[in-house]
Amino acid sequence: MSKEGPLEGTLAETPFARLLFDLWRQERSGRLSVRVEKGKRNIFFEKGHLLVAQDGPDPKDFLSALVRKKVLSEEQAGRAERLAEARSISLFKSLGELGFLSPIPLWSLAESFYTRRLYSLFDREEGDFAFDSAAVLPGSHRLGRLQTPDLILEGIRQMHNNALIVRSLPGEEEPIRVSAPIFLPLLKFEPPERYALQILADSGTIRRFHERSELGDQENRKVLFAFACLGILAPAESAAKTASSLAVPGAEQGRILEALNEKCAFIFKFVSKEIGPVAGSVLSRALDEVRPSLGPMFQKMALQFDGRVEVDAALRLSVEHLPEEVFRTIVQGYDEILTGEVLAVKKTLGAAQETALVRNLEKIGCV
Repeated sequence: MSKEGPLEGTLAETPFARLLFDLWRQERSGRLSVRVEKGKRNIFFEKGHLLVAQDGPDPKDFLSALVRKKVLSEEQAGRAERLAEARSISLFKSLGELGFLSPIPLWSLAESFYTRRLYSLFDREEGDFAFDSAAVLPGSHRLGRLQTPDLILEGIRQMHNNALIVRSLPGEEEPIRVSAPIFLPLLKFEPPERYALQILADSGTIRRFHERSELGDQENRKVLFAFACLGILAPAESAAKTASSLAVPGAEQGRILEALNEKCAFIFKFVSKEIGPVAGSVLSRALDEVRPSLGPMFQKMALQFDGRVEVDAALRLSVEHLPEEVFRTIVQGYDEILTGEVLAVKKTLGAAQETALVRNLEKIGCV
């Protein structure tokens, strides 16, 4: 689907969490209108990220929430409402005009209120939606921008509609496939979610995952639903259609990445032989120096005890099922890492040792 094409449907067909993910992946800009029994919600997007709109939350509901939280007194809320009406300004602006809240806490409270109202849509099955790419939120009404993947994860964590979650998952005995999309390292998983992703990779089926997981069935399903909505978990049959188009076969991907890491391990042994335990510090500094020039996927990379470089623990889960774009990014990153480590050898041990290292590296691995 193109970024400009029509987008409409029902929440029964496309859960709200998956809808947000689709808009984010397609980098959509415009207005999403969601109609439920209590009315219509308008949600604006800019390149896939949600915009916090000044008039997004109902102003009176926002005031009531501030009173409940004891941020404002009822008398202050009343004064703000009267000023807004008298001067034909927003309630948001009237709070600032009266000096009841300084901008930083006011913005934070508005963002929190706006986000919490969105969470209620994650459990919805009744309702429909339509996206209008021509609708633009004026700059003066934009209070901020939310990271869509973070919102999806937190919204799913707060879900209570277990029936919706179950219906959205592959069958218990259906073969599954776990993939590593390019944005995987950007997702802010909590430790239990990372644990679930780790054991899911070689579980084969949902039933087998439940048997192995220590989270409990309800939390298991919620985590699986998050993985499914984010494009990480899919039935093996549908995932295979995507995998068949990869330019580099999965086994070959694994072999190439292993060869690159063998080179990293060799550099570590080479430096350790010359300077002993300090080698780890030297190569860790080399990683820190190249890290800013690499993409988001490499920001969590770490030097392992044997000198290998782990880009991100999550990538181990599907090293032989990487999308071509992810694979190319990793290979290019390893090239820069190896260059940085070789330069570190030159700085530490001199040009002669650098030459000897490069000559030996040509014999290591199969790349």
